[in-house]
Amino acid sequence: MSQSNETLSINDHISKLKSIKYFVPARTIDEANSIIPKVNETIDNYVKALAPWKRDGATIQHASDSLWDLARIAAVKAGSPNTWDAAWDYAWKEASYSARNNYGWYGGGYVLGESARDAARDAAKYAARYIAYESAKDKMQSTNPFSFVIDLYSMGLRPTYFRKVDEQEKFVVDFSLKDGNKFLTGCHVHGDKEILFTHQWKEYCTNLVSLKEETSSRLLA
Repeated sequence: MSQSNETLSINDHISKLKSIKYFVPARTIDEANSIIPKVNETIDNYVKALAPWKRDGATIQHASDSLWDLARIAAVKAGSPNTWDAAWDYAWKEASYSARNNYGWYGGGYVLGESARDAARDAAKYAARYIAYESAKDKMQSTNPFSFVIDLYSMGLRPTYFRKVDEQEKFVVDFSLKDGNKFLTGCHVHGDKEILFTHQWKEYCTNLVSLKEETSSRLLA
């Protein structure tokens, strides 16, 4: 592949990410709950798309992680090396800018627990996985699972990964929430019909605060 053609290919792939506005808008609880059905459907599709890559006895998260390596190898064989590097750089820059400006990167948000910087790194990771798979889509011969994660980012959400919730593997998504002048992070577990818990942006699913008195505590591992 000539340098000019490779550059064009990279630019074509990166253009798919440019509609994303990372981590915005911040929603009220009611606004956030109104899109939960769409979020759950998107995660359903993500899980289904990963199913062919899941080995017996392995976790869904392992399927996602191992698919990253398979996609990179397939992309290289397809003549599209390093497209994921450009995707990583672009998403990292845009997500970092948004996190810094919307959630106080320099205001102590990364002193404890998960930070805005780490959230930007996750965005870059998923962008790279999406582009690597997309670059080798003909060879992979199945739906790009990471396209559904990109859809979640396009909603202004913060996808994380699969975690053990009440002894079951569930995908967790954070919502940017506003309550007057106060900002919180809504912690949504795939399958829940509404957001049940919140935590501070700098805390990664720790110190969960229940939104309803009747909601029982929840342990995420």
